[in-house]
Amino acid sequence: MNTRAAVPSVRHSACTGALLVVSLVAQALTPGCHSTPTFPLRTAHGALPNVLLITVDSLRPDHLGAYGFPVATSPAIDRLAARGVRITEAITTAPDTAPAIASLLTGLYQYRSKVLFDGGSLPANVATLAERLGAAGYRTAGFVGTDLLSTARGFGRGFDHFETFGEGSARTALDADGADAAIAWLDGNAAHPWFLWVHFVAPHGPYTSADESWSASYEYPPYMFGRNAPLIIGPSDFGLGVLPKYQRIDGSTRPSDFIRRYDGEIRYTDAQVGRLQEAIARTSSADETLTILTADHGESLTEHRELFQHGWFLYDSTLHVPLVLAWPGVLPAGRVVRRQVSSVDLVPTLTELLGLASLVLPPDGTSFATHLLTDNDAPTRPVFAIGARENRPVAMRWAGWKLVHVTAGRPPMPLGLVPPAKLDTPERVELYALTKDPGEGVNIAHRHEGIRTSMQQVIERFRSSLRTNPAAR
Repeated sequence: MNTRAAVPSVRHSACTGALLVVSLVAQALTPGCHSTPTFPLRTAHGALPNVLLITVDSLRPDHLGAYGFPVATSPAIDRLAARGVRITEAITTAPDTAPAIASLLTGLYQYRSKVLFDGGSLPANVATLAERLGAAGYRTAGFVGTDLLSTARGFGRGFDHFETFGEGSARTALDADGADAAIAWLDGNAAHPWFLWVHFVAPHGPYTSADESWSASYEYPPYMFGRNAPLIIGPSDFGLGVLPKYQRIDGSTRPSDFIRRYDGEIRYTDAQVGRLQEAIARTSSADETLTILTADHGESLTEHRELFQHGWFLYDSTLHVPLVLAWPGVLPAGRVVRRQVSSVDLVPTLTELLGLASLVLPPDGTSFATHLLTDNDAPTRPVFAIGARENRPVAMRWAGWKLVHVTAGRPPMPLGLVPPAKLDTPERVELYALTKDPGEGVNIAHRHEGIRTSMQQVIERFRSSLRTNPAAR
């Protein structure tokens, strides 16, 4: 479906818009009839591939060269994308680490994974990707730079070896240590197949894992920094319109200082990605390894007064993530898929791609394996994201439209420098035409009542289905 054509076609009337949304969402939820590749895929020797999953905390796709960024932040990731498939519209389920990674590893939205906020734990009856691959004969290992993803919280379940590097804090972990540990495990586990997950954390604030030298030579186009007025440092780690306290860097006062340091953090993590790729190449197994690189969520730099942080809102600055899949000789090199997918889609995609039928598929995600190999005009499905605030805002992104529904309660928006203990506010609905307003700057909900109402109805059905249907294992 051409989503660009869908947007102007709904302007004739609110009623027409409502009918179009209902009709197209129905199409999106109905499988199309298209020729498809044959799965599962195997190596040249007919074996299961190794699987390397790299997740990077707080990584925005628009600060990567492969996604068009004009500064050289990501040579290793760019090479990976050139050797594989780059998906342009990958959307995470949450702007916080634990809920987002839970969805990625289980194929479930938060109400079913039971990880609704950072600090949540995966219940034992929810199957993880490591368990699925372990049941298929994989050796499994995980290395993560934050205690939010620890074994104690259920994220290590299914791994033969699992460890946290850097004292379990994104504020102190060094990605080089994580890469060292992962490479040492690779050197001792040459038997195939293996599944290795590494969660790097440097792009999460504070932006001090890499010193200034990593970004000192960067030259930026003049439009990058806007007004660039000095920032006010907040009295706590929370608040809008101010720099969170944990982001303070001596001598840095302007947005340009922090954007440069953020880009340096990406470059530092990118170097560790390159080291992992080199280690795999040394074992002569590059053509036997499927590499997946993505992020838990993005990072709001200056958008919507959410300065150099994430977690408050459901805007694309923190929901849009990179997604690259590379398997030399099997997946096409340099392919670009301009199709919206969700992080809940990874588990069903790998299940189809590799032919893993040992466990029941999760109910929320949909495989995009076919789209990695061939174009397919099947309608794009809507994807959702859930906020970690107590009033549980939900965003629905579909066919060029984005609706954010914030229920009444606490807090749709913090006020002042420190969020109040209680804040009862009315319901808020925001609608954006992403093809014309990718920055989500103009709320047009009042102009498109039909679209707004129809999308709200879909969101309510989404909420209802998640609360009434348990996860399948």
